[in-house]
Amino acid sequence: MALRLKSLAHLKRRAPLLRVPALRLQVAGAPKRKRASPEHDAQVRLFDEYLWPLLHADAVAYAIPNGGYRAKREAERLRDEGVTPGVPDIYILWRGRSYYIEMKSQAGREKSHQRVMREGLTLAGATCAVCRGLDAAVAQLRTWGLLREPEPADRWRTAA
Repeated sequence: MALRLKSLAHLKRRAPLLRVPALRLQVAGAPKRKRASPEHDAQVRLFDEYLWPLLHADAVAYAIPNGGYRAKREAERLRDEGVTPGVPDIYILWRGRSYYIEMKSQAGREKSHQRVMREGLTLAGATCAVCRGLDAAVAQLRTWGLLREPEPADRWRTAA
């Protein structure tokens, strides 16, 4: 059962009651929708389903969290520390080679500073790609030879 209230201000002193599941409160009006983030979802799946289990053992992969909005002070502090706009989302190092992937949704567009950074990384010797969705990213990783073939789960069984 959900109660619909226009204001929750008068309930501040009863905050412990708000945690009781039977007394869940909703603010009047339409419920807030979670903002769609297909790039984020694809990147999470890429790490969970492909990079962590199938990346070669002697390779290193990590995400570069440059995106998102920050408070002005935090953005200035990070800029002073050397954070640079346009750096791709994922970095992989394998056998002395650097690989970068910029994740985009199907409708996403590469920004000019991302393109400039990608071109600079390529000139410096890195291998870069812009991937639109999970399938494109997995195909690119396979093209680069960064993923091992999955081992069959029932390898121990013999043919009957």
